[in-house]
Amino acid sequence: MKSLLLLLLFSIFFTTVNAQSKDFEIKVVSKKYQTVKGLLQKVSPEGIGVEDYKGNYLTFRPSEITRIKIRKRGLTIGEATLSGGAAGLGLGATIWSLDSEGNSTKEMLVLTSLLTATGVVAGTITGVISEIANTKFTLIVNESEENYKAGYKQLEKYVNLVITEHVNP
Repeated sequence: MKSLLLLLLFSIFFTTVNAQSKDFEIKVVSKKYQTVKGLLQKVSPEGIGVEDYKGNYLTFRPSEITRIKIRKRGLTIGEATLSGGAAGLGLGATIWSLDSEGNSTKEMLVLTSLLTATGVVAGTITGVISEIANTKFTLIVNESEENYKAGYKQLEKYVNLVITEHVNP
């Protein structure tokens, strides 16, 4: 059982390592507008420009921003939980398939359920650690121009330099 748990944890760890990328995601929280996730395109004393994942370019002024959060794109809590659950279910199903006569169906069902639950818990823990590790910078603006001007220079290193072209069909 220990070796199975160790195998599960290693598989989740390697999934986390492979999911890491080099670009940064910005999350802009506003009381006036919907929360936006995307790529930071422009930073200036007057505000920021964000390209969301739908290809829209949005401009935010300091009076519209409550909080700006920069994180490295990668594994999220939901993705880690699902992959951990799937790994546990797959491992349980594999072990269950070894019972060719079907003599211990009840025990195999319990074992599969236990492995799935363990995978979900391990995946959630991995996802939480990944989320915390991936958070790079948080700027609390609270719709104050002074708070924004005090910290906007720190956003410049997270500006996306890759040009994306959108093709409309």
